[in-house]
Amino acid sequence: MKDNTDFGNFISFVLLSKPQWDSKQFIRHLKKEWNIEFSPSEKNSETLVEKFGDGFITVSFIPTPIPGDEAENYAKANYLWPDAEKQVKSHKAYILVAVTGNKDNILEKAKITTKLVDACLKQDNVVAVYADGAVYQPRLYHQISQVMRDGDLPVPDWIWFGIARSGETHGIYTYGMRKFGKNEIEVYAKADIEAIRNFVIDLAYYVIEYDVTLNDGETIGFSEDEALTITLSKGIALDGETLKIQYPQ
Repeated sequence: MKDNTDFGNFISFVLLSKPQWDSKQFIRHLKKEWNIEFSPSEKNSETLVEKFGDGFITVSFIPTPIPGDEAENYAKANYLWPDAEKQVKSHKAYILVAVTGNKDNILEKAKITTKLVDACLKQDNVVAVYADGAVYQPRLYHQISQVMRDGDLPVPDWIWFGIARSGETHGIYTYGMRKFGKNEIEVYAKADIEAIRNFVIDLAYYVIEYDVTLNDGETIGFSEDEALTITLSKGIALDGETLKIQYPQ
């Protein structure tokens, strides 16, 4: 997979089945659900802009489909949602959600992006969420976003955990860590794929929540006697270099 992520910037697309959206409804739900104030624009209700730290939040309605077939191709890889490609093909418009600025307050940018997208999901013509090389089912995206109410991080809304193979073994790779300034992770083993996925999700949570940098040649462990090797090398499922982390046997 080619890397298109941009460190410090968060961009998502909420795909719509018909070219219409209710900006006032979006503003109401953002306030009601997440207590975030968003001022309506009198000049152009299709584009809402707010200052956020040193950067901006932009929510724009685009009354045309996303150009090309990139979103459809990523939808094919969603092993959690069999109808993903069909739903993406049906979209006629989309809402662009962008949170940009410098590389400070990365976690806060990620959180508010998810809250903005979740408020967009209240529109009655939403079919999918497309972000960072992955397509998400709206219902699942919403469910994951709710963990923020208890102070947890909605990491599966930020990072895609894809399935790949390396020779005789299968594994899980991350896609989206680079926008947090971290290397993507790949783990391959002759083990249950769901167990590998859970292990990689735990790794991603740890790296993002505690702002950890994993380095080539070091080890990591989740117990006193665990020392899993870390290797930085050319990606198997992804372009560029990725961290290969030993799976605990």
